[in-house]
Amino acid sequence: MKQLPPLNALPSFEATARLGSMSAAAEELGRTHGAISKQLAHLGEHAGVPLFRKDGQGVTLTPEGEEFARSIGRSLHDMEAAWQKLTRYADNPSLDIGISATFAMRWLMPRLPRFYQKCPDAQVNFRMTGKHWLEEDQMDAILTWDRLRWQFGGRTDIEVLGDVAFGIVHAPGLGVEIDGKQLRVKKRCVQELPGDVWRSYQDLTGVSVEAESAAAYPHTFLVIEAALAGFGAALVEKRIIADELADGRLVAPFGFERIEGGFGAIVSQKKRPKRLTKAFLDWLREEAADGP
Repeated sequence: MKQLPPLNALPSFEATARLGSMSAAAEELGRTHGAISKQLAHLGEHAGVPLFRKDGQGVTLTPEGEEFARSIGRSLHDMEAAWQKLTRYADNPSLDIGISATFAMRWLMPRLPRFYQKCPDAQVNFRMTGKHWLEEDQMDAILTWDRLRWQFGGRTDIEVLGDVAFGIVHAPGLGVEIDGKQLRVKKRCVQELPGDVWRSYQDLTGVSVEAESAAAYPHTFLVIEAALAGFGAALVEKRIIADELADGRLVAPFGFERIEGGFGAIVSQKKRPKRLTKAFLDWLREEAADGP
């Protein structure tokens, strides 16, 4: 077991040694003269040697006290520097967030000014997810919303921010045939990513799609643009096409299937969490409260 002095007495000792007065130390530390005197007496008793001697109205260090004061001064300085470094990280105004380009452009970026109103000193940096999953320890958080594609491998560490809703959409003039829960279309517009979202959607809803072919695109926003151009039907999340649905540029013949807890965040377990991360996720939860 380490042999340490009474740690709560060290600030009183350091301040008295530096200022040469228990009264001055008490004023600096916001303590009473009596409390400082009692702590120094206890420290001296614990050490077994006197650390101060009376000198007029103040005190001076004994030779043993001077040696101890030099060591304590360095130690407290190092502790202060280490603590400031630690708290600077906790208060770091920069956030590194992993997110899909489409979700960032179409949903998050238009809302981000509201977060900056709450946290004006914040700086949110985006790293785009895609074919390759980002390294979690390089991010403060990774946002997940494409629940049909990513089943998260049974993960239980996802912080839920809201729900998602997926549906099949197409341009109003596209030639489609609908028979009950079956859609026939010449072409599907799909994204070049792992995971069969169409199969997941069919299993979830019972809606099946027959298509002669599929056109693949590297990003969801390109899938959406292809659907808007009348190239085929697409399967997308409701939030990111809200404007197109509202003005009739896209229609959803089967509506949207809601998936509870489908919008969430994976907060890095290897990177020390920041207070700003919690503020950002709390804000996202508020923004998502109206639902997809």
